[in-house]
Amino acid sequence: MFREYEFDNYMVRIAEETDTESVIRLLQDTASSLQKKGILQWEYLLLGEDTKEIEQGVVAGTTYVVEANGEMVAAFNFSSKQNDWDIALWGKRNDAAYYIHRLAVNPKYRHQQIGRKLLSWIDHNLKLENGSVRLDCIANNPVLNKFYLDAGFTFVGYGEQEEERFSKYEKIHQVEKEE
Repeated sequence: MFREYEFDNYMVRIAEETDTESVIRLLQDTASSLQKKGILQWEYLLLGEDTKEIEQGVVAGTTYVVEANGEMVAAFNFSSKQNDWDIALWGKRNDAAYYIHRLAVNPKYRHQQIGRKLLSWIDHNLKLENGSVRLDCIANNPVLNKFYLDAGFTFVGYGEQEEERFSKYEKIHQVEKEE
């Protein structure tokens, strides 16, 4: 799926079942940090909800971890298959696209541009011709919305889900035809 599995001093690999608890803890730590800032994205994780879906992502091989010196620095879910959330937000699609979910950086490693570098790594190493990478975030988080715009994603509209408004972003991968 990717051309390389490292960037800077970080290694990217598919999560193993033994990583599941660490991934859940990372996501819960991120949700807690967001909640302290008044942002309610992922608050359901603090209640222990959605852990089954996280476990399924690990088992399915769609969850990735980023490591430095054997420590988990970040995690994300990356899949070409739409889940129920994607269908509700984007509509049923049959085009070549990957969806990023639950991208989180370990609080110890924040403010080091790891999220930006990770998105850039995905962009440059994904083996995808003439397709898209899509993601969403809660609309009332201006910092995260700006982050995705600055990372080169295009805002393509809003979607409603569970009485919340979400911003949808997309980055097109196109191969230029030679003349």
